[in-house]
Amino acid sequence: MDSDFVQAVHSVVTDPGVGSVLPLFISSFLNDLIGIFPYALALAGQLLFLKGAFSVALAAKLLVFVAVPVGLGSAFGSIPLYYLAYFGGRPVVNKFQKYLRFKWEDVEKVSHTMRGTRYDEVIFLLLRSVPILPSIPMDLAGGLFRMGFMPFFVLTAVGSIIRMMITLLVVGLSMHGLSQL
Repeated sequence: MDSDFVQAVHSVVTDPGVGSVLPLFISSFLNDLIGIFPYALALAGQLLFLKGAFSVALAAKLLVFVAVPVGLGSAFGSIPLYYLAYFGGRPVVNKFQKYLRFKWEDVEKVSHTMRGTRYDEVIFLLLRSVPILPSIPMDLAGGLFRMGFMPFFVLTAVGSIIRMMITLLVVGLSMHGLSQL
């Protein structure tokens, strides 16, 4: 059974198609909700076993059948944490500060630099797009800083799609380059 799971994960990345959309959406939803592991890196790592060349056609398929479902799944998975922070605010941070590794005073310090402008949204999008940054702090920050739901959701989806594509491209192009040696 374990080899069937590994093969399924491997095939959704190395040979993406319509059948990979729902499993990727669900797994990215769950991963963003509970933040188990670096999901984008785990998926992109499957390109290490790519048999053919990394091509523009494969990159396009990865965008449509991998990055978009992962980005949308991540955006939907971020909603509960966003609302927890949005409506829970200070009491939630004070209660869980040991686990969050920050205090309400830290939130206040950062919120003084936020101006409620498009600049804040650009920064949020850029941070969402960085492959090595975890999603959960960004989910909480969107709620704590009272970002509107639609900008939060759209920026989370777009940032997660960009993050997934950056990771896939870096791994895919690196492996393609190494195979040429």
